[in-house]
Amino acid sequence: MDTFALRAATPADAPALAHLANQYTYQQLSVAARQDGFLTGSFSTPALQAMLASVPGQVAYREGELAGFVINSRLAPDRYPPLVQAICALLPALYYRQRALADYHWFFYGPVLVQPPYRGHGLLRRLFEANRAALAGRFDLGIAFIAEENEASLRVHTQKLGLELVGRLTFQDTGYAIAVFPVG
Repeated sequence: MDTFALRAATPADAPALAHLANQYTYQQLSVAARQDGFLTGSFSTPALQAMLASVPGQVAYREGELAGFVINSRLAPDRYPPLVQAICALLPALYYRQRALADYHWFFYGPVLVQPPYRGHGLLRRLFEANRAALAGRFDLGIAFIAEENEASLRVHTQKLGLELVGRLTFQDTGYAIAVFPVG
């Protein structure tokens, strides 16, 4: 089994995270490469610094190389791009366990990424569980949004990590699934 060193991600990690994340966005990948998953949006260092300052994430390294990450955030809605603003506006109307998402102490989970050579080794599960443990007691619920076209990410998050689909949104002709998981 590969050895990965996991630790909390901080704003100081943002430049390396932005560099890696922007290699795996929808726009950067071929149609064939997108079948293995992709990230939605683009990621600037200042944006990632703000996200990581709001809620810590997790990074994984193997032999000095950034192998994967989980980035979380909880910013004021106007600090997010329009897609995320639209999702924020939906939270009062989406429910988990008979309670509106807006009524929970929540954070956005994602973007998340495991570099292709390290997929299939349980790294995403380790990052996910480390993330949950680190945020237990601080938050009730993590909220993710995943492009419906991103079947690989939907599958791993719902079937392997147990996220529950609670809604969907169409934004600029693209469908997004909204999923949640309990933290504590």
